[in-house]
Amino acid sequence: MAGCGSSSGSGVSSQASSLSSSVPSGLSSAASSAVSGAAEGRVVEIDVASSGLAFVKTSATASAGPVIIRSKNPQSTGHDIALKGNGVDETGEIVSDGGVSTVTIADLKPGTYTFYCSVPGHEQAGMKGTLTVS
Repeated sequence: MAGCGSSSGSGVSSQASSLSSSVPSGLSSAASSAVSGAAEGRVVEIDVASSGLAFVKTSATASAGPVIIRSKNPQSTGHDIALKGNGVDETGEIVSDGGVSTVTIADLKPGTYTFYCSVPGHEQAGMKGTLTVS
């Protein structure tokens, strides 16, 4: 930390302490939980099949709370991952050639959701499945 303007170094640490004490503890712990929850395996992988209008699976599960859904698309045809149900309606970016479409839900509630490709005609052709959250 040389060159930060304080020879003792205590100025930076006391500022950090006063900053953290000014953040409500509930908010701070909720933010920490959201970050650690996503880092601790609340990532659900639902990849696109190597050909056709399909995902590699038609069902998936997740724990309630913060969830990230990732869908790698190996095809040259563009696909995305989207999630709907129980008040959720989120759509990731359309990707192709190994790209990854991602949907992040900060607080997914227990229930049943539909994951699907939102490209016109793809869901109707069967590119969808069920996500069960407990």
